[in-house]
This record gives sequence, C-alpha cells and structure tokens, in this order.
Amino acid sequence: MPKVTLFQTNIVRLVGLGLAAAILIAAAGTSFASFEAASTGSDLKPLNGAETVIDLIQGRETILWSSLTGTVTNIRTVGWPSSDATHELGGALMLEHPEDGTVGIVDFGEKPMSMAFEVNG
Repeated sequence: MPKVTLFQTNIVRLVGLGLAAAILIAAAGTSFASFEAASTGSDLKPLNGAETVIDLIQGRETILWSSLTGTVTNIRTVGWPSSDATHELGGALMLEHPEDGTVGIVDFGEKPMSMAFEVNG
C-alpha cells in the first residue's frame, strides 16, 4: 500500500474546499424578487427590495419586466381568485422559463395578484 504524505492530504483537502466554495457561490447567486397587488386591478408593488432586482412597467393586460442584476430563470404569476356564483375558483397560475433572461413580457390578460422572479447572477 503506497504511503500518503501530509502534503498530498492537504492538497486533497484544498481541492475539496475549493469545490465546496464554488458550489456555495453558485447557490448563493440565486435571488428572488416578489411583487404583490393590494386589490383586484391594482398595480403590483415590490416586496423586500424587489425593485432593485427587477424593473416592471405595468399595463392593463401585460407587464414588461427587465432584470437589473442577473438572468431570470423562472417567473410565477398568480391571478385573483374568482367565483362563478356557485363555486369558489382559484386564481390562474402561469409559470414561465424565459428564453431571454434579461427582459420580457408577461401577457396575463389582467392585472395579476402576484409575480415572483427567480434570478441567477
């Protein structure tokens, strides 16, 4: 059995630490930006500094967004719950994985209740 030196052991530890640090940095690079509206038909308002991550321009049925800090990988849009006078219906849900993660348009058909962006960068 070959003898392992202290130098070889330290190299293995350093490589392991470097790999762990790289994984931690990649995981730490993901941030979330959430926006919510106060009532049906209201504009979305940023939560917890979301306006520093995503810039929104809101219309009646569409929202133009642009990322200020990285690449958007997922967008979750939730609509207001509604009722058909007999049954309580849930709000519509739309999940997107934008091709261009820096800018895009969400065409939801109405002003949503909330939007959440996952941003890498």
